[in-house]
Amino acid sequence: MARKHSNNFEFILYLYNQFVSKHRSIGKEARVYWHILDMYIELGLSKKSQTAEKKYAQKLIAIIREAVMNWNTHLLILKGEEGEKEYQENMKSYIERLYRLGHDEQSVIELIIKKLKLNYGNDN
Repeated sequence: MARKHSNNFEFILYLYNQFVSKHRSIGKEARVYWHILDMYIELGLSKKSQTAEKKYAQKLIAIIREAVMNWNTHLLILKGEEGEKEYQENMKSYIERLYRLGHDEQSVIELIIKKLKLNYGNDN
């Protein structure tokens, strides 16, 4: 959904990813990025031409809010290029681990599909 050519989207992704990254390492203090993203929606995305950016930022705020309310912020994943890089690294490591554990190719494929459904769902 985020367009690479838009600085607004890049800043939105930066704030979201900083929240997720910092929350993983330092905990609740990372909420400052959540607050900044929330304020950016209100103050920085007020033009009519920024409707797509505002909707995307609001979606990310909703994801954070739901995760905080349900005590599962540890399940949040990075978005954009950072998220893609982390995803590739995680999947490569997971596949290597499955083969080291002695799984054959068919069971590896089935476990990958299961992991994708459980951990990544359908985030459009």
